[in-house]
Amino acid sequence: MSKFNKQDILLKNGKMVTIREAETPDAEHILQAIRTYLPQSNFVPKLEEELTMTNQQAREWITCFAAQENSLLLIAEHNGKIVANIDLTGSSRKIMAHTAMIGMGMIEDWRNTGLGTTSLRAVVLWAQQSPILELLWLQVYTKNEIALALYRKMGFIDGGLIRDFFKKDGEYFDNLTMTMSVK
Repeated sequence: MSKFNKQDILLKNGKMVTIREAETPDAEHILQAIRTYLPQSNFVPKLEEELTMTNQQAREWITCFAAQENSLLLIAEHNGKIVANIDLTGSSRKIMAHTAMIGMGMIEDWRNTGLGTTSLRAVVLWAQQSPILELLWLQVYTKNEIALALYRKMGFIDGGLIRDFFKKDGEYFDNLTMTMSVK
């Protein structure tokens, strides 16, 4: 049984996307999307060569999201192709089960279309209806001004800064943790 009611959304680019809960048959296509957007982004803290997940492991990953009451994995599809994903990873520790971390990725051609706002709004609304979740949090590169603007527009507040947290090709980047109360 699905935890999330799928949504068809018309974006600023005039294209329709469906946002829905990921299912195990999506595993290979989610991995394809991730393999596409990892090298396109300077702000995902994972290198392309670090994505070693197999299709079977991806199916298990999706199953874990479905099984956890405080977690959700959504995908955005256009014409049957996955163009983005967003997840809420709820803590499995009892004293932190009321918290979930947000992670998202998007194929470059779909950025600045409203898909980030739509996806983020979907997981926030889901979290607000959750009987468990009270606090959402995320980490963002401080140089990712577009993401920072989106998170602040959605109501996230700065939680703490770790300088030089990320290092890529000899360049350091600061990491900002942001939070949002959903209760």
